[in-house]
Amino acid sequence: MTTSKDISSRVTHGVQALAVPGQREGWQAAHRGSLLNDAQSYDGLADALQADVKTRRLPGDLPFGLSAASRARKRAKPLRDAARALRKAARAINSTAAAYEETMPETVLQRRRDKELAKADRKASLHAAARNSAEQTLQRLAPAGQDDDQPGGGAPKLLGDFFGQQRRGA
Repeated sequence: MTTSKDISSRVTHGVQALAVPGQREGWQAAHRGSLLNDAQSYDGLADALQADVKTRRLPGDLPFGLSAASRARKRAKPLRDAARALRKAARAINSTAAAYEETMPETVLQRRRDKELAKADRKASLHAAARNSAEQTLQRLAPAGQDDDQPGGGAPKLLGDFFGQQRRGA
């Protein structure tokens, strides 16, 4: 039963270490380092096992040691898989610490505030662009002043006035 108590105390200590910014990097480096060292040990053990099994030839093997080499790779594969899993766990340590930093309440609140401000800025710029566009359209389509020099003499402008009086087909 000492193992479960040991695990729970390590987990509690790990969570407490994640909560303190100064200890987070140390916790992360220690755990990542131990996992990478274990992975390196498993790789070395797999290399030694593979080399040993490869030298053992059995009657009926294919020439040039092909069967022995294949047998050696098969026997070393579980150790290589374990080393790969340990390296993956070391990467998970990094992402765990980063995720913990991202879920800190003040970080989340700041990110939400920034997102709301960006949304409000986008809305304001869209409204300003729509308002400017509508005003320009109304100015172009509004009846001209009482100037007699302008064509139409104050009559509303038509779409053809903007593009000229070119007619197609007729």
